[in-house]
Amino acid sequence: MYRKIGIVSPSYTPRSAGISVLHLLIHTLRDYGFDAYFIPQNEPVVGNPRYNTPLYLQGITKGPQEISEEWVVVYPEGIHGNPLNAKHVVRYLLNYEAAFGGPGMGASDGDHLITYVRDFHPTAPVLFCPIFDSDLLIRAGKVDARKPRNTDAFYVGKGAVYGQCPRIKYAVEVTRNWPETKKELHDQLEKTAVFHSYDWITSTCLDAALLGCEVRLIGTYGGFDAGRLYRPDSILGGLWERSEEDGLPYMRANSSEKLLELIRKGKAEFAPTAVELFSRIAAM
Repeated sequence: MYRKIGIVSPSYTPRSAGISVLHLLIHTLRDYGFDAYFIPQNEPVVGNPRYNTPLYLQGITKGPQEISEEWVVVYPEGIHGNPLNAKHVVRYLLNYEAAFGGPGMGASDGDHLITYVRDFHPTAPVLFCPIFDSDLLIRAGKVDARKPRNTDAFYVGKGAVYGQCPRIKYAVEVTRNWPETKKELHDQLEKTAVFHSYDWITSTCLDAALLGCEVRLIGTYGGFDAGRLYRPDSILGGLWERSEEDGLPYMRANSSEKLLELIRKGKAEFAPTAVELFSRIAAM
């Protein structure tokens, strides 16, 4: 008999791949018979209406709350300690530990570790799922590479944590709030020649690559080792290359087809991997 599983997550937003993965994990585990619940990290509490993510507790923001010792609680890497006093803890690294400073996870020796990609942890089991909606994937398959593109774009995102991110005068700035909808964002990307990103870990770069943009990482990303992007066992299969101009990573404008193959593979493997991992963890 499996233990109940509580997954701590911020409220759902389609603008964050990491948050989307947490909500998808709840839905997937329930789809395969696990008794899994959404434990909100912030208010107002928002779920994905397309997912089965029933709420448990009112979150962790109002001070420590006890949870049954029979539960397994999954914390993303941004949460320090064990605010729910759970006996069975899983740490899911959706980024590097302490990527934005702070004390890190404060993991105990008995905690289970899972990583979204190998780069975030050298030995933990990998549980990866590329988060792209079906409309984007269909659209990506229809992109006409011969169509002229009349603009460049840039994105700051999490890059602002690590240093100055000056505007690129000749490029349109994409933000978390503009364009307002995913469709409008994809409209913008489909007419963008080069997408520059100060944020080196954002799915928006992959949206851009799928829609035919050349993608260039710019600025600096803290302690991030760019060499990991070029490894043949990287989750993106070596699609990143080192620019001869500035030595920074870039992805060619013709990367869409290979990227689509990797996305299909990742989506197909997510549910079986999640079931295998949590069957073992929740039965201990």
